[in-house]
Amino acid sequence: MGSLLEMQKLLKKKDEKIRELQVQLERKDAEIIELKTKLDKYQSVFKPGMAAMSGTAGPAAVRRRAQGISAEPQSMKTLQDVTKQKFKKYIKSKR
Repeated sequence: MGSLLEMQKLLKKKDEKIRELQVQLERKDAEIIELKTKLDKYQSVFKPGMAAMSGTAGPAAVRRRAQGISAEPQSMKTLQDVTKQKFKKYIKSKR
């Protein structure tokens, strides 16, 4: 019957180890949740494009948008016609 007692002791040790690991896992899960909450908080405060962590700062880190022209190009003749054309004037009170 010594074998049965040894098996019970081993089983009890394994159960204790499993419980210890479960407690450790629960602690780490709680820490992960806390860290995710802090990360969300910091990300809401700082812009995603900020270069505080990368060590680069200044205008080189800022991305600029390209500028475009929305009007069609005009030939010189069309431009001269528009400048010579007389437009009707409207007085504001008559509107």
